[in-house]
Amino acid sequence: MNKVNAVMVGGLFDENGISAFARPVLFGTAGDAMRDALPDAVEACFFAHDDREPAVAGAQDIALDAANRFASLAALPESEHVLVLAAPFALAEEDALFHLAETHLNTGYGVSVLSAEQQGFDAEGQPLPRDSRCYAAMFTWDMLKKALASGADTLDGLVAAAVAAGAQKGIAITNKIYVICDGTAAFMAQVEMMQRVNYGLIKKGVQIFDLTSTYIAPDADIAPGATILPGCHIRPGCKVGAGAVIGPNTILEKAEIGAGTTVNNSQVYESTVGSNTTVGPFAYLRPHTKVGAGCKVGDFVEMKNSSFGDGSKAAHLTYVGDADVGSGVNLGCGVVFVNYDGTNKYRAQIGNDVFVGCNSNLVSPVQIGDGAYIAAGSTVTEDVEADALYIARSRGTQKQGWVSAKGIWNKKSKAQTK
Repeated sequence: MNKVNAVMVGGLFDENGISAFARPVLFGTAGDAMRDALPDAVEACFFAHDDREPAVAGAQDIALDAANRFASLAALPESEHVLVLAAPFALAEEDALFHLAETHLNTGYGVSVLSAEQQGFDAEGQPLPRDSRCYAAMFTWDMLKKALASGADTLDGLVAAAVAAGAQKGIAITNKIYVICDGTAAFMAQVEMMQRVNYGLIKKGVQIFDLTSTYIAPDADIAPGATILPGCHIRPGCKVGAGAVIGPNTILEKAEIGAGTTVNNSQVYESTVGSNTTVGPFAYLRPHTKVGAGCKVGDFVEMKNSSFGDGSKAAHLTYVGDADVGSGVNLGCGVVFVNYDGTNKYRAQIGNDVFVGCNSNLVSPVQIGDGAYIAAGSTVTEDVEADALYIARSRGTQKQGWVSAKGIWNKKSKAQTK
């Protein structure tokens, strides 16, 4: 298939000054989405914008012409064809852009447009769109240059200029186009995209329990056999393995979840979790965390910038920050890695098969050798050798008869009878 440069033309703002292309849920990966729609055609993707609009993932930046949005297209590198998107929109049919490219590239038209909903045919047998506005068009390079020379400042104007310059015009029809012009339109488009993505995953073998409460980014890689429970947000850049169970009420962002792993009522950001691991409920994996296979990360456990080896467990109420934890380690309830002294952060190294008792503080930087045993309630401020028992707590004192001598229970009984 011939090579195509795709370009999104920014400079569209609503009454509140919000960029149409800046709605991250819908368009954070718009450039990648265009490449995915035309994998054999799109050579490079561009976004024409200025400092008022953030960059779009997967798209190279070109400067927006302040006087004429579409004059920015003159800065594109030469290619055989150019796909132009005049506004962000969601498509009811996932392959609509492919049909546009097919219409254009297989017929030799100078320009082809994508329009919504057909209402009949004209005298020459061309389809008549219900909505005559043009939101996407594909030009040959020569016809685009001629159209730009006309000074047209809309996509419809560019198409008309190409036709006036001798281009034959093709039309590709799709069922529905949701153009993003304000918050209401963005909501309707989001609903449409959610349904399209979710139904596509169901066809592939992913089990989704509630289509209306489950958001999955178009670029998320969800393996067949995975289960997505209600209330989940699987944001761009995620990968979920076969047999994994995500949710309910879970957020994944740039996260990789292994096969057979469960992530329940938890949040995972820019981290990886190995296979057959359980995370949650109410666990929080912050960026740059790597959890191994067969692990348990239980309720109210937080991890940050740490590695957690295969088969290790932190069942509840634990903070692991800036640490490398080996395999087969057990962290008891209330274990805290004390990694920050108010100025600098330090890293702890924990060997394999280490047991850390409940309510222990590991004051970084410390190293604990393989097979060491940290007694409950200890505050560890020095390295611990392999196979050693470490106890760092004050000795308990017992005073027999002290309660009766003080008359504590008698005082309580009198207070309760008043």
